[in-house]
Amino acid sequence: MDDNNNQALTSSEKQSILSILTDIIAIPSVKGKAVPGAPYGSETLAALQYMLDLGENNGFKVKNLNGRAGYIEWGSGPKMIGILCHLDVVPAGEGWNCDPFTLRHENGRLIGRGINDDKGPAVTVFYAMLRLKNSGYVPKCRIRLILGIDEECGSSCIEHYKEVEELPACGFTPDADFPAIYAEKGILQLRFTGPVSKKIRASAGERPNMVPAHCSLTFLDTGEKIEGTGITSHGSKPELGINAISETLKRVNPARLTDEPVLSFFMSAIGDDTTGNNLLRELPHDVSGALSANAGVLTMDDTTSELLLDIRYPVLSDGEVLFAEIREKAAGYGVSTEIYSHQKPLFKDPSEPLIKALLSVYEKHVDNAPFDDSVSADVKKRALMKPTEPIAIGGGTYARSMPVLVAFGPAFPWEKDQAHQINESMSEESIYLLVQIYQDALTALAETV
Repeated sequence: MDDNNNQALTSSEKQSILSILTDIIAIPSVKGKAVPGAPYGSETLAALQYMLDLGENNGFKVKNLNGRAGYIEWGSGPKMIGILCHLDVVPAGEGWNCDPFTLRHENGRLIGRGINDDKGPAVTVFYAMLRLKNSGYVPKCRIRLILGIDEECGSSCIEHYKEVEELPACGFTPDADFPAIYAEKGILQLRFTGPVSKKIRASAGERPNMVPAHCSLTFLDTGEKIEGTGITSHGSKPELGINAISETLKRVNPARLTDEPVLSFFMSAIGDDTTGNNLLRELPHDVSGALSANAGVLTMDDTTSELLLDIRYPVLSDGEVLFAEIREKAAGYGVSTEIYSHQKPLFKDPSEPLIKALLSVYEKHVDNAPFDDSVSADVKKRALMKPTEPIAIGGGTYARSMPVLVAFGPAFPWEKDQAHQINESMSEESIYLLVQIYQDALTALAETV
C-alpha cells in the first residue's frame, strides 16, 4: 500500500471518531447479571451490538457469536489476520471529577471509562479498517476485528470464540503498551477464606485486578464504623495506587483483630506491601521484572470471610510452586487458600517476524507521537532511540489466548498508566495517531500473512 493512502486524519474524520467514542463510552459495559441472549449482562451486549451495527452500516461483514463475542470483517481469501479488542470495562470506582460514562474533553485529553482500556483502541482499529476500505485498498487476506466482552473477568468470551470460529494466521491486541510485548507475567489470583466473623462486617473492592479505593469495616458489638479511602490502579501495577483495605486496618487496634484469621493474615503477610516480600521466602525476578501482589477484594458478611489476592509473577517462575508456599503461609493463620484464577505466563522470542513487523510500524510513526508538556527532554530522547526493542509487562491480554498474537499499544512508553484508573484518559492526538499506526500495521500483516 502506498504511504500516500495513510495521510493525517481530516477534520471530518476526527469528528467522526469522536462521535463514535462518545457513543461507545456512554454504554456502561461493566459485566452484569446474565439475561437471555446476554450472558455477561445487557450493557456488555449493548456495547457489542453498537460496534456490530457500526460495522454493518459501513459495509463490513459482522457476526454476533451468541452474545459472548463478535467480529467485524473485511476482505476475502483463505487466510485471516485478527485484531482482538474488548468492549467490557471495569467498574468506574469512586473519585472521578466527571461522569465516567460521558466522554469529556480537557486540556487536549479525552476522559472516560474505557478510552484507554479498551474501547478507544477498538474504535481506532475499526477506523483504520474503514480508512483502508475507503481508500480502495484491497487486502490479500481477510482482516477481522474480534470483539470480546468478558476480558476483565477472565476472557471466557474469547474461549467461546475459539470454540465456534476459526483462528487467525497472525494478529495483535491493542490492550497494553508500545512498542510491542514479547512477555506477559503469570496472573495468579488466590482466594483466602476463614471462619465467618462473629464481630466484624467488612467490604472493599470490586475486582481482584483493581486496587480498592474504598473499604468499610463495622464492629457488630459497638456499631463502630471505620472507613478508609485509597487510590485505585490496575492490579498489575498496585504500587501506583493506595490500597483502602490496608488504610482502613491501620486505624484498628491490632488486638481487636486477633480472633479474625483473614484480617490477621492480611496485616501480617500483605498489608501495604505490593512486592510479596512477606508472602514468599524468596522473591522471583527475571527478564519480565519482579513479582507484584494486590489485595483487591475483601468480603466479611453473614456467610463469608474472604480476601482475593492478585499476583503477577515473572515469566520464568512456576505459579504452582508459588501457590504452595503461600498456601502454607496462610495455613499458619488458620486461613484456607484456593486458586481463584490462574493464567500462565506468555513468553515469545523477541526476534520473531510478527514482533519485528510491528516494531517497524511503530518506529515509522513514533517521531510524530505527541509528547505531554511534563515529558522531559531526556525521556523524549530515550523514547525516540532506534532500533526499538520489545518489552515485558505485568498485565494480561488476549495475546495469551492465541499463540499467533502479541500485544501492540495503545500506551506510549512515556505516558502514565491509565488502565483501571479514575479519570481514565488518553491524549486526543494519540487517538488519531493510533488510527494511522494500526492502519499501517494492518497492511504490513496483510501483505505478509
